[in-house]
Amino acid sequence: MIITQNQPGVAHLVISRTDKKNALTRDMYRALAEAVSKAAADTSVHAIVLSGEGGVFTAGNDLDDFRARATDENPKPSAGLAFIEALMVCDTPVIAAVEGLAIGIGTTLLLHCDSVIAGRSARFKTAFVDLGLVPEAASTVTMPLHLGSRRTADLLLMGDTLDGEEARECGLVSRVVDDGLAVDEALAQASALTTKPRDALRASKRLIKAPWREAVSEALERERAVFADRLRSEDCRAALARMGKG
Repeated sequence: MIITQNQPGVAHLVISRTDKKNALTRDMYRALAEAVSKAAADTSVHAIVLSGEGGVFTAGNDLDDFRARATDENPKPSAGLAFIEALMVCDTPVIAAVEGLAIGIGTTLLLHCDSVIAGRSARFKTAFVDLGLVPEAASTVTMPLHLGSRRTADLLLMGDTLDGEEARECGLVSRVVDDGLAVDEALAQASALTTKPRDALRASKRLIKAPWREAVSEALERERAVFADRLRSEDCRAALARMGKG
């Protein structure tokens, strides 16, 4: 489930599915998209904080959902990408607080956030190629922008794992704090933003994002089509089956 913990001027969205390491289901993606859009439209909200419960950000997409989509002859539009689209058009600053695992979309969604605070032992990893898939969430454009093409290849092709300091050094993370303090630091940043004029914040974010928004949107659509094909590939089905046995 997604828990909204509002405080003056701040919408704090918490991913809460601790028994599954906060793996995201379609219903959770829909709830996140709705919560982000609602917060962005709320004239009292100056900042959005996104975090996970239980010392974990998110283990990424729920594998049972992947398996269901891989065998669905009439697949529905991706709820995960609808959430990413909500982040892409959100003019309200978004701050992510990452503790523990940030896997798959748990890493790529950070590229649509304006600030990322991570605990030192946080772990960032994508495994799209290992699953017979391709990168998503427009990461084929956003990650090179933030990290450069070679570091992007390390993460998206090689499947390297980064800790908090490594993620900060390559530009995926804004700031590293001691484990357990990421949420407090993110909320402190968000609180500082409540003292600034909301319209100026939103206009400034639009200007910062403007040069890349068209390219990011086009990347999302390119990836969407290839990802859907790969999801029904023999490579992907075999990888999901192996993981199910594990």
